[in-house]
Amino acid sequence: MSFDTEISLKAELREDSGKGASRRMRRTGLVPVTVYGGDAKASTAAVVHREIAAVLRRHGRNKILTLNLDGASTPVKIADMQLDPVKGRLLHMDLMRISMTEKTEFEVPVEIVGEAAGVKLGGGILDQPQHSLKIRCLPGDLPAQIEVDVTSLGLGDPFRVSDLKIDRDKIEVLAAPELVIATVVAPQKEEEPVVAEEGAEPEVIKKGKSEE
Repeated sequence: MSFDTEISLKAELREDSGKGASRRMRRTGLVPVTVYGGDAKASTAAVVHREIAAVLRRHGRNKILTLNLDGASTPVKIADMQLDPVKGRLLHMDLMRISMTEKTEFEVPVEIVGEAAGVKLGGGILDQPQHSLKIRCLPGDLPAQIEVDVTSLGLGDPFRVSDLKIDRDKIEVLAAPELVIATVVAPQKEEEPVVAEEGAEPEVIKKGKSEE
């Protein structure tokens, strides 16, 4: 099978497994990875941390990679990543083999374009409930992001999945057409503090028996 991807990533097969082996690899600047999918069996491998970190910084995780492993080149996508919760360092990664001739599911970030009229002229606030969308397409048709032009949105106007301007023959959005991606909401009004009238005495609540 022939394919054309922009990014190559070299990996080495590893036989040792377990948490101890993974920690030793990380100390030497490697990241353990699991490669699965397709007709081949799942493989455990390792990639150089600085190389995969450079790919993520430049292209993000939503990119097709050419994985060079055990003398073979295979297109893969990043299926999952495990990060250190404190340092944010990449601890482990799952790579899924894909076919360049079959449609595959991807999660693509949403990119807001323009300034909404309801924000610019009406003083509203842009609310974005959806920051990414799941799509299905051929790897060669995978967009870097899905653009949402909010320029015409007034106060209370929603931008839904059905409003997306994409080639639906190539890209299928795996979300309901009525799902709201962005909308302009009115700012909340602050309640004015209650000011006592000048000269008014505070009301005193009497306890006990009232005098007759």
